[in-house]
Amino acid sequence: MKLLVCFLLLFLVSHPAWCQDAQPDVEPLRAALAKQKELKSVQVKFRQIKTAPALAEPIKTMGQLWLVPGKAFRWELGTPKKTSVVFDGESVFVLNEIKKTAQKLSPNDQAIKPLLLTLGIGNEASFEGLNSIFNITSTNQNAERHVSVMVPRSRLIRNFINSMLMQVNLKTSFVERIGWTQKDGTEMMTEFLKPTLNEPLEPSLFQVQAEQYKWSQ
Repeated sequence: MKLLVCFLLLFLVSHPAWCQDAQPDVEPLRAALAKQKELKSVQVKFRQIKTAPALAEPIKTMGQLWLVPGKAFRWELGTPKKTSVVFDGESVFVLNEIKKTAQKLSPNDQAIKPLLLTLGIGNEASFEGLNSIFNITSTNQNAERHVSVMVPRSRLIRNFINSMLMQVNLKTSFVERIGWTQKDGTEMMTEFLKPTLNEPLEPSLFQVQAEQYKWSQ
């Protein structure tokens, strides 16, 4: 059974108080996204679980995120790091830290846009913007957490992902889980640990030393 379906069933079975509405209740998500914009910074470790048709077992990888909501972020995957994604306020840089190759993308690139939206980056990084790009098909909630399942409205985005799951903690308004199902059958679940909020971040975190990489055209 698909990872995201298993995740939802697990919560429904293990949390009987959760209820699923005929009409998705989107207000908790709207409130959480609005409150996230008030944060000055976020530092958080995360666990990423990847499954794919060709994989016999899921691949689990640790990573770390530094985020200035709406302005910049650094996303590092692997210990030691294997991949980095950096947004400096203007461009997105995808860095292969093993091969030392790199690619520069526009924040509007459809392959990277869903990640930016979930991190609060871009003009559409609000509930209204998110809802204009994704159709929220179902929600589940208990006293502490709210889960939304979404599908892309745009065919261009559907070329990269079929659906997205977002779980927010209603006490902190912070995203705890983001799940993706991709067109090729690959599934990714990112689980965020307890964040450190509003601590100063070094500007160098969001700078890329271009001379250290071989850039694709």
